[in-house]
Amino acid sequence: MAVRQNIRLAILFLILLTFPITLNYFSVYLIIESAGQRIIAFTFIFWSLFTVTALLFGRAACSYVCPLGAIQEVKDRMAGKKLAKIKYLKWIKYVMAVLWVGAIAAAAISAGGYQTVNLLYKTESGVSVDSVQSWLTYFSIVLVVLLPVFFIGKRGFCHYFCPWGVLNISATKVKNFFKWPSLRMKAASDRCKQCHTCDRNCPMSLEVSKAVLAGNMNNTECILCGTCADGCPNGTIAYSWRRA
Repeated sequence: MAVRQNIRLAILFLILLTFPITLNYFSVYLIIESAGQRIIAFTFIFWSLFTVTALLFGRAACSYVCPLGAIQEVKDRMAGKKLAKIKYLKWIKYVMAVLWVGAIAAAAISAGGYQTVNLLYKTESGVSVDSVQSWLTYFSIVLVVLLPVFFIGKRGFCHYFCPWGVLNISATKVKNFFKWPSLRMKAASDRCKQCHTCDRNCPMSLEVSKAVLAGNMNNTECILCGTCADGCPNGTIAYSWRRA
């Protein structure tokens, strides 16, 4: 199913290409600033939907529509580097997630709650990057996302520093706890020839082959990109809509 991956990568490329235009619509800073002014900006709606969709689609949004993921995949496709396993870094994204969500809540509460909706907050022209300062902000974000990828490996930012992925991880744990039917990966262990193609292709550097043999494909770091399914020469792995 090379077509599916081509579509996924085309979507990511389009998101990356238009990121200078859409930056504010994803801005994690403006969601705090607008909350302090009692305004629901588009970024609030985006990250809310980003979280809620995980109840049905797990972390698929991370692999299909996340602009930060798009930045990382472009680099990884050009020169992928095996992810370094650094245990003490794993807690950072969770701490950052708590601080970020806490900052939003604190800003909204101190302001007296939300009052209006402004989908073009600080983006009245419709274009996010329209000044020298905003271009500096844009390139700073790109640099921050890319540095872990260069020094730590594939999707290094996702693994260790992305607090927004924690939103989807949390929602995924909720749906698994309640055993709600949702998009998942499934594997036919008897078809696996242990060629490890899935391990080499996985953008999140997961040990997919071990999960296949164990008969359990659930992993909070899996972004359901389908690369393992589409690259498997034996048709061992596939998408599935089922309960945990």
